[in-house]
Amino acid sequence: MHRKAACLKCPTLALVLLVMFPVAVTCAQELDKAAADFHFTDVDTQVLHDSKAIDEQYLKKGLVLQDPQLQPFLDSVGKRIIGNRPIPDQVEFKFTVLRDPMVQAFALPNGSVYVTTGLLSLLEDESQLAAVLSHETAHVFERHGYLENRSFRKKALTLNILQIVASAAPAGGNFSQSVQLFGAAVNLGAAVSSEIIVASVFGYSREMEHQADNDGLIALSNASYDPTAMARTFELLDEDSSLEYEPIQGFYRDHPKLTERRELALQYASTHKANKPEADDKKTYADNASAAICSEIQLDLSSRRERTAVDRASKLSDMFPDNPKYKVLLADSYRALGAKTKLPSPDERTRHGQAEHRKEYFSMTPEEEQKRLLAKPDGQAALHDNEATAEQLYKSALQSNPNYADAHRGLGFLFEQEGRYNEAATEYQSYLSMVAGTSMDHLRIERRLAAVRKLSDASMQSR
Repeated sequence: MHRKAACLKCPTLALVLLVMFPVAVTCAQELDKAAADFHFTDVDTQVLHDSKAIDEQYLKKGLVLQDPQLQPFLDSVGKRIIGNRPIPDQVEFKFTVLRDPMVQAFALPNGSVYVTTGLLSLLEDESQLAAVLSHETAHVFERHGYLENRSFRKKALTLNILQIVASAAPAGGNFSQSVQLFGAAVNLGAAVSSEIIVASVFGYSREMEHQADNDGLIALSNASYDPTAMARTFELLDEDSSLEYEPIQGFYRDHPKLTERRELALQYASTHKANKPEADDKKTYADNASAAICSEIQLDLSSRRERTAVDRASKLSDMFPDNPKYKVLLADSYRALGAKTKLPSPDERTRHGQAEHRKEYFSMTPEEEQKRLLAKPDGQAALHDNEATAEQLYKSALQSNPNYADAHRGLGFLFEQEGRYNEAATEYQSYLSMVAGTSMDHLRIERRLAAVRKLSDASMQSR
């Protein structure tokens, strides 16, 4: 499934795009004049209030990822992008990470700039993150949130469509939590205007997006970042790298056409001096963004996206081969694959194969899917290979750090899955000895330890 067009597969979301995106065409000169002449009205004051309400809801719902390494990194890139430019009235720039699989970034009119863990997991280096932040902060500098809000006239229709989106959101972590939160706020009658939600999250008019790209490129260059990073970011957003069915894709991939935006970015970069990234920029970025990437891997594992989990964990493990945490995450991902192959087969990549995958996603439980795969020799071979790889990775993590408790826990899960109950008991006991009752799951592991001991005893008696 092509990423850029994926969101149009859902009729409800297609309706959102068709109804909400065609906003009145405004030329660049008019936009510049509107921003320069901007003065607050009562409507704008309400938007400012609503922006703060949205910020509060994100914190209240626990959607903000607060990490002591990632947050200072994000703040430093944002500060560098803003530079010495005068901050507009009633704006306080804040940069925040949301726990959300949707590939998305947006800025509220009050200066709150959000990037999702889904987007951070897709980006490759700091300059690409800077490109995203330069675009989003441009929306704030140009007062696009307020101007777009003034242009909406069909408020009741906007409200109704947001309610439809919220009610149509699939259960689980695959659907954007930000959209769910906004929809819930509307349904509950919260004081959050539907117009500001739509403009910020689903995209502005084509002209405003182009203006944000242009302003962003200037800010990127002024901050001594390579402007080609914006073009590369558009490439990443447009790549067809999906390994499995994804119920929803980020709207950030669609506004406006990414190929057109990439060409404009390359034209700008060709006439401006570029500070090329350092050779280890990708590794430095991955290190700083690791909390977001690991969060996405855990979400993948809980959302039946095991192939994506393997792909993401492999990149971290390859970059940091001595870090046992990443080896265990990769081992967990291989163990979760079970009878599923690491990569889709040629048949699965066909349109028919993708349709079958979608059908199974919604009609089968994970256990039923595994049972179907194991009925075939290919599935049995995949299970054997994945379990062997997982075991090797867990043991490699323990070689790097013999006291890394999570590796013992993972081996316990694996051995229990394979029916090696005595070995599973040994690993569970090692884990419990190391965490000494301090882990959140120690009671669950104690129950599993008791269960595998009984199974081990029963197996010994039956011989």
